[in-house]
Amino acid sequence: MTTLSVRAEQIAAHLVGHETGAEIIPHDIAAVDFLLQWPDGRVGALEVTLVTERTSIAWQGMAIKEGWSWPADTSWEFRPNDVSFAYKNTKRVTTRAVELCDQWAVDGPSDLPAEVVAAEPELARFLEDDIGTLRRTPFEPGIKLYQSSTAEFVEAASADFSQVADSWHEHPHLAPHLEKVKRASQSAQRHLFVVVVSEALPVRFLTDDFDAPETSPQGFEGLDALWVWSDYWHRYLVHRDATWSWIDFPPK
Repeated sequence: MTTLSVRAEQIAAHLVGHETGAEIIPHDIAAVDFLLQWPDGRVGALEVTLVTERTSIAWQGMAIKEGWSWPADTSWEFRPNDVSFAYKNTKRVTTRAVELCDQWAVDGPSDLPAEVVAAEPELARFLEDDIGTLRRTPFEPGIKLYQSSTAEFVEAASADFSQVADSWHEHPHLAPHLEKVKRASQSAQRHLFVVVVSEALPVRFLTDDFDAPETSPQGFEGLDALWVWSDYWHRYLVHRDATWSWIDFPPK
């Protein structure tokens, strides 16, 4: 299990426990991820899954371990141009690039003198291959990591978020998680929590600035609740009793 998957489970357990009032109990790895236990004796099942670009899940797990930041004496941000990249090599090159940029007082590696770049073969390849964008920022020291940008018109995707949820069935890893929670026959309630990495969402849904959908998603019949959260959302969605609704985060 990747670090990203572990973090998704922690988030899901916290949010579902807050909203349902149930105690969240880690369950056997071969069964569902968690059991839900209510004070009145009812038991539920909670399964958690990710929707992400498959090629990016490995580097995102490493980024989570490092707090989405690389060390530097000055403030920078790095955004890859693709969903996947060589994480450790890119970290080494970008930290070296920052050192050189600070030394030469420039705001990006493309502004370095040609002879400086020529003396740094890895940096030269980084720029030639257009691995990503490294730029100076006015914030705290460090190189802040961001996911690749999604370039599309807002109108390119349906305005109905339920259709986005329908599309998750195209991800091969969703079906096993869905079937697993549906098979939890001893549970009074069956819950599936989907953590959607922002790069896997249409740009109109990148933030939570949209109304709760009015139509039900297809293919999730048999669930008592479908929960959804993405990393740029400040609240989370739940579909239950044929209705979508937004739920505010628990107070800190």
